[in-house]
Amino acid sequence: MNLFSATAILLNLAALGESFSPHHPTSSQVVRKNSAVTELASSAVDTPTTTVNNMPWTMNTEKYGEYDNDVQHVDWGFAYSSTPPNAVDSYIIDDVEGEIPSDLSGVTFYKAGPGNFQRDGKQFEHVLDGDGFVIAIKFQEDGSAKYTGRFVETEYFLEEQTEDKIKYRNVFGTQRDGGVLANAFDLTLKNVANTNVLQWGERLYAFWEAGRPYEMNPDTLETLRSVTEDGPLKGLGGIDCKVRGITIDEGGPIDNIAKAGKSFTAHPHVEDEDTLIGFKIETNAQTKFMTLEFTEYDSKWNEKKATSFSVKDSLPPHDFSVSKSYYSFFDNPYGEMDNMRYLIGLKAPTQIMQLALRQPTKIHVVPRSKGQDPVTVELDHSYFCIHLNGLSEEKDGKLYLYSTGWDLTDERFFPQSQDSAPFLGAWGGAYPDFTRGKVPPSLLYETVIDVEKGTVVSHEEVRPGIVIEFPTQEEDKPNMMYLAIAAEEYTSLPSSGLCRINTETREMETWWADNKQFTHEVIPVKKQNGQHGSWLLTPLYDAGKRRTTIAILDSEDFSSGPVCRLNLKHHVTYGLHGSFAR
Repeated sequence: MNLFSATAILLNLAALGESFSPHHPTSSQVVRKNSAVTELASSAVDTPTTTVNNMPWTMNTEKYGEYDNDVQHVDWGFAYSSTPPNAVDSYIIDDVEGEIPSDLSGVTFYKAGPGNFQRDGKQFEHVLDGDGFVIAIKFQEDGSAKYTGRFVETEYFLEEQTEDKIKYRNVFGTQRDGGVLANAFDLTLKNVANTNVLQWGERLYAFWEAGRPYEMNPDTLETLRSVTEDGPLKGLGGIDCKVRGITIDEGGPIDNIAKAGKSFTAHPHVEDEDTLIGFKIETNAQTKFMTLEFTEYDSKWNEKKATSFSVKDSLPPHDFSVSKSYYSFFDNPYGEMDNMRYLIGLKAPTQIMQLALRQPTKIHVVPRSKGQDPVTVELDHSYFCIHLNGLSEEKDGKLYLYSTGWDLTDERFFPQSQDSAPFLGAWGGAYPDFTRGKVPPSLLYETVIDVEKGTVVSHEEVRPGIVIEFPTQEEDKPNMMYLAIAAEEYTSLPSSGLCRINTETREMETWWADNKQFTHEVIPVKKQNGQHGSWLLTPLYDAGKRRTTIAILDSEDFSSGPVCRLNLKHHVTYGLHGSFAR
């Protein structure tokens, strides 16, 4: 049995590319593919001209800070510094600029991300190995807002916190001291619970797709000790399972002895008030078939229906999309991996993963109803999907998917003279380094699929050259997409603005943050009392003032920026994903 091929399925691909990168063709051009060759051509889409005010120029050191010995990018590095002790607290936010919209009363904004990056003075090897930290901003009836922040107290976290020592192997590079003797053949990977947080059916969960979710108290954020296997835990195997995402005998006696079980996606999607959809993940170590069990839940976490889809020699997706008739996801291309270096403890899983540069990317379209077969289509080139729009549309017999991802035919990062390239490249350490071209640019693509014919009609950038990530949608207007924006011209910068894109017209509005501030995912909250539009909740990471601000924007006046800013007493680390509950 190839132990690594089983264990590799545990990999948390979350946000590995949730960052942005450098030089490329100008924004008046679109990268158009012809087999493995990248050509420059005029865009086939008549993209409207957009005036982008206050656009930062390439490597604006005044805006983004200076470098210390050409190693530390001071301001951007601050966004990834460990959450300070005084952030583990609960208090009324008293530093408020502007007025909190009254119809946010009763809403709680949740945000998850890594929050601690060291033990016993030893820095973690990668930011995505950071311990999960969750914040809640509760908008109260008296018009105030209450902050609460706590670490997700997994058994792994508590053990390492008690001993102030790295006790477990991690997915992205962090390992115990002692090299091979301390790490060899240990397939237990630490569940960092740092990727997403969602309240559904009055229950709050922190997610990490290589493991099981952890339940938290929605008000206090106390981590609860689950004793029942219900909700998203149902069918994952015993709570004491240490190896997740793989099975040997599909929940039989061997799995019980090996403490092997399924994992749950970090990207469940809410379709309506009574439908949440996620998927359970398992790969059979003997057959090498990966199975995703798409499960629909009602508002009480009762299972409404489940649909299984299996594919051989694939790794599970970080994200997926839901339309009226289908679940869809990209099957990212991976190459051969040096399994032994992981097994004997020399490397972490992602450190030995390879991206296949000559392998066309597949897209799997799985029917939500019985009686119809799944459809698999291929792009004509290699592409790495990071995120998808949660809710996709079907129009005129075609499926429209919007994804952010990497162009694997980009010579600057993926040499086309090679068959494969390292998954992590040179990116590691305390934060993503944008000065030396380590992280490929994340771009927004529209992919149109004719499901009946089983063909890809098109796959092209929505706004050529615009480097963006973290797509979210308005509840009643799925064509209105919000993203964090880094720059035009394929330029390598951390995100310092927000943009709103109409995917039907391709029009774009932008708002740029102040000097030394970095932007992130936007969470739209539908307005109440007959008002049009949404309130947009998003964190701003302010390196200049050494704090995090929760900004509130109005979708109906987006480019004017925040109508209200809730300034925290401290900073919280640059996060991953969030949600809201009413």
